[in-house]
Amino acid sequence: MRDRNRKEKKTETDLNRAQPGSRTISSMTGKRADTLLEVMYRIEQFTLGRVWESLSDEELFWEPVPGAWSVRRRADCRTRHPFGSDEWVIDFDVDVSASDNEPMTTIGWLLWHVASMPGRLTEIDFLGGGHSMASGWTSPYLTHHPIFTRATDATETLRQGWVALRSALEGTDDAQLETRTPRYTYATAPPTGGLCALGPPGPEHSVVFFVAGTLNEISHHGSQICTLRDLYAART
Repeated sequence: MRDRNRKEKKTETDLNRAQPGSRTISSMTGKRADTLLEVMYRIEQFTLGRVWESLSDEELFWEPVPGAWSVRRRADCRTRHPFGSDEWVIDFDVDVSASDNEPMTTIGWLLWHVASMPGRLTEIDFLGGGHSMASGWTSPYLTHHPIFTRATDATETLRQGWVALRSALEGTDDAQLETRTPRYTYATAPPTGGLCALGPPGPEHSVVFFVAGTLNEISHHGSQICTLRDLYAART
């Protein structure tokens, strides 16, 4: 009973730390940024904490079902259109992805997909960086993102990028987040050089649209990673 009380008290303490009053918000932060920051705190509290806490290399590469897409050496790759330009690549097949039979992916695959996203978003011009959104800089399908073969590298990249994004948002106001800029698009050309082909600049959207999209990617793929970690722990 004492152990249960300690766990409940710890959970309550963690929740209190995540309340708005416990955060230091810049006086210039507007309502839009404050809402995005609230979402970030909840994602970190209930999802990312489980993603990056003590993740092992065995979990990173564990395949939950036969035929799962993963991170592999190029010589061992099973798919026709792998992402990556070096020895290690990411399983991918354009035709399979476009069908209703896209396979499950490993934690390593998922972290390649999302771990660099928050940090790369801070490198977009609307948050003070040197890249445009239309360049595809935040997409692992359009620009080469790191392929992780060690769990610590993946989780540290995600953690550091998350902190950088939070810091960037704390320095914004509503006018900055309402700025509109073109999104990236995909060309119809087949993948080449381990990447999909970049299309022309697409429709314009607000900065909020792009930040919210990134948080959604990290949240739902983070939930997938949590589920895979549960399955790995329960394997027989």
